[in-house]
Amino acid sequence: MSETMEKKVEALEKKVERLELYLQLFRQIVLEPEEYRLWDWIIANELTPDQVTAIKTVLKKHVLIHLDNKPVQLKELKTELIQALSPMQHLMNEKKATELLRSAVKMTPYHALTTYLE
Repeated sequence: MSETMEKKVEALEKKVERLELYLQLFRQIVLEPEEYRLWDWIIANELTPDQVTAIKTVLKKHVLIHLDNKPVQLKELKTELIQALSPMQHLMNEKKATELLRSAVKMTPYHALTTYLE
């Protein structure tokens, strides 16, 4: 198989992986559209499974920090979210990080992070 053909196959595999993720997210959105606004944001911005994992890791970390009564500055949380959105330059800014956070706090596991938006 030629190198360009291998790259095309790899690109198609990544698209299929992303579409499989979106299908899983859609199933939850159908049940509770308001609670799963984060999934809608992820799909609308065409994030990859790796980016979704990175975002969830950042959000979980900050929920645990909040529950330990050791919250960090909003700027630090946004910086970590921006890094999780890498390498998508058009998403790597504070406005998009705030959009992401506003969507995330609708989900029960991340509701504690609403204090960052007050």
